Amino acid sequence: MSSPVPPVPPSGPDRRLVWASDEVRVGIAEQVLPLRDRQARPATAVRAAVFVYVFTWPPAFVVFAVTTAAAPTSTNHASVATTAVWALQFATLIAVWAVVGALTSRRATAPDGADDAPPARRVLLRASGGALVTAGGAALVLALHGLSIGQLAVPAGMLVVVLHLLPVLVARLLRRRRRDRADTPDPAT
Repeated sequence: MSSPVPPVPPSGPDRRLVWASDEVRVGIAEQVLPLRDRQARPATAVRAAVFVYVFTWPPAFVVFAVTTAAAPTSTNHASVATTAVWALQFATLIAVWAVVGALTSRRATAPDGADDAPPARRVLLRASGGALVTAGGAALVLALHGLSIGQLAVPAGMLVVVLHLLPVLVARLLRRRRRDRADTPDPAT
């Protein structure tokens, strides 16, 4: 009787894990990351549209309704339903602008943290552009409903104040209040 021979593993290709070179990994990352950005953009656009409707339609309706109640001749004695339609049309225009901005924004394609602290000039330009779009959108909606330039100036100006100036003032007051609290020493210590 012969003794059993241990089995010999089959010879074949080396099955060890091999890491890819840096060039190969960078090439793969360049192909995958733009795809991820393209998939994230529609979600960003939807969030922008919803945000704009939620935070634009009610203030626009209030501005148009108050303008109609305070000076009915400036809005051709518009009804509440008419002012609601104006506000809806205005919010739609601003939502379209926000969606286009979200889809074409360089910030959406920039790596995370690349655009965290924009310079003051860019903030001022962005705020001015937003105010111009707001005034232009309101003027377009009101002009299409037959209001003259003199009539649409007041509601458009009020919308700019309510949607752009008041939020900035509130944010500055809250920031100042928070800074004052941080600077005040705790009396318990």
